[in-house]
Amino acid sequence: MRVSWPVIDSWANSLLIAAGLDQDAASNVVANLDYAERRGFSSHGYIRLPTYISRILAGGINRRPNITIVEDRAAVAVVDADSAIGAHSAVRCVDITTNKASTSGVGVVIARSANHFGAAGHYTDLMASQGFFGIAVCNTDKLMCAPFGGKPVLGSNPLSIAVPFPNGIGPQVDMATTEASYGKILVARDKSQQIPLGWAVNAEGAPTTDPQEALDGALLPAGGPKGFGLAFMIDCLLALGGAATSDEVAPLYGDPGTPQQLGHAFIAISAELVQSDSQYAQRIRDLSSAVHNSGTASATRAPMVPGEPETQFLNSTDTWDSSASTIGQLQLVSQELGVPLPDSIEASLRPVTED
Repeated sequence: MRVSWPVIDSWANSLLIAAGLDQDAASNVVANLDYAERRGFSSHGYIRLPTYISRILAGGINRRPNITIVEDRAAVAVVDADSAIGAHSAVRCVDITTNKASTSGVGVVIARSANHFGAAGHYTDLMASQGFFGIAVCNTDKLMCAPFGGKPVLGSNPLSIAVPFPNGIGPQVDMATTEASYGKILVARDKSQQIPLGWAVNAEGAPTTDPQEALDGALLPAGGPKGFGLAFMIDCLLALGGAATSDEVAPLYGDPGTPQQLGHAFIAISAELVQSDSQYAQRIRDLSSAVHNSGTASATRAPMVPGEPETQFLNSTDTWDSSASTIGQLQLVSQELGVPLPDSIEASLRPVTED
């Protein structure tokens, strides 16, 4: 089913408000879900909304959090998210981070007592759009096994970095430290698809292509010890602010009444440290051109810089291409909350009768 962006965004906003969030928090969540879907990351899009709402209703997400700065220094702050929905506390942290970077040249914020914040790239893009080199990381509940291990011990601990770029979207990376994100495996399961060998192991530690076996087992680190080492160090960074490490974080798909208590970190660095932002942008253009010109005559695809595939997808879509599974889940949530279905969706779901 293809759904216009205003329709799905408005529906999602109504569901979040009905679940108990205020308008500010609901808008931040919808902005993150919309960001992911428009760039082809359905694994971080509206497939997550029923889980968020379940956790709001059960109390694992605080509907009226008191997000506070508990340690405040010139360029660094520690924030207690008070179990707010992750996208809302993350946007608040980005604001603090960029305010500090505006006066100090760099801003660092570590958040604790937080919940799942969705697509990390949304926050680095917010920083980059204000002229800052943006970095965002978080941890998750344990999903990844160690090299030569078999049981999950660390999270998929994503990392995003975005480059400020005048009058446009600059290079950006947004990646899990696992070979594939947990969300991609959920999508594969819902579509009854196999996953590539090398993404995960089953509960016995054996390689698997079955997404349900992967969900019951463990994800593999990206690049073996490289991805595992990066995930481990992200946990160490977040622990500086008192956040729980991956082995302590409550699972997103576990008891919806239990706050996850995970950590987020945001870093913003001014692009005008030793050169003007226009000079910096030109250097990034030159670097990007070097990548684009590095192909060979026999190559089947042109080389691209990080973020370009997502930008191409963003520019090619004008509606949300939803799965039957996600629409069905959102329909059940609407019924539970007493929120009417959008007219266009209700009409498409109505059985066709013959005269």
